[in-house]
Amino acid sequence: MIVQGLKLTMLGMMVVFSFLVLLLIVIHLSTKLLKHYSEKEASSFTSRRPSGAWERKSPDDNRKLIAIISAAIAAHRSRIGRYRSS
Repeated sequence: MIVQGLKLTMLGMMVVFSFLVLLLIVIHLSTKLLKHYSEKEASSFTSRRPSGAWERKSPDDNRKLIAIISAAIAAHRSRIGRYRSS
């Protein structure tokens, strides 16, 4: 009975290992086949210039962001009930 259990265990492990190897092969093949498309997509992303929205921030924007985050945390804590610090 124990020997049959070990055989079944080994069979299951071999099936899982075989599936993972097959999955690895499929991923590598798809990488090679789709490399042209991924390079094209990557070049379209790198050719765009950032909008500069990060450069035009005023000091007041940080205060607004802090207020928004604080309000979200307060709303979350009120939804989960009483907040207890550990």
